[in-house]
Order: sequence, then structure tokens, then C-alpha cells
Amino acid sequence: MRRHARLPFAGPMQVFWKDPRGQVQKLLVKCLDLSAEGARLETDTPIPARANVTLQSVRYGSLGTASVRSCVRHTLKYWIGVEFTSSLPLASEGRKRCLEEIQPPAESQP
Repeated sequence: MRRHARLPFAGPMQVFWKDPRGQVQKLLVKCLDLSAEGARLETDTPIPARANVTLQSVRYGSLGTASVRSCVRHTLKYWIGVEFTSSLPLASEGRKRCLEEIQPPAESQP
């Protein structure tokens, strides 16, 4: 059970990580949803579990670093579940702005 709800977010991102040889890998991914603590990404290529990745959005800039928690095949793609390594108060400005924009409007109180 998640502490924070994942909110739909259909945005392109770049993910960077180091492979076992220490070479920096770069991959264009689609972010499917986002929360204060993690995200679900869709890719054509798997990313190893426990890899440390950096997420970069064209619109928001750096969303910070995260750890790959899962990588599962979904139809012809892979769904990558990541958990951010910093809490929201310590998050990058890009991640904070992104979450502020995708938050659903608060219900009006009578």
C-alpha cells in the first residue's frame, strides 16, 4: 500500500544510470504516473532492479534521483517502478513544480 497516491502524468523524460561496466546509459522514457515518493515509467528497454537513476524532464528539469524497485514486461514495453531517494521537502524544484501542477483541485468546503 502506498503512502502517497500516484497521479497520472503522461510526459516524456530522460533517464540516466550507470551499467555494470560504469558506462553512463541514457534512455528516453514515458512517465505514466508520479507521486511524492515514486513514479512508473514505460520503456522499450529494461533497466535493472536496484539501479540508481536520474530523471530529467524537458518541461520541469531534474526530478532527482531514484532507485529502480521493479521492472516488469507489459505487452511490448517495460514498466519501471522507481522510488525517489529524497523525500519531497528535500526534492528538486522540478519535482515539486511537477507535483504541484498535476495535483487534482481541492474539493470546495461548504
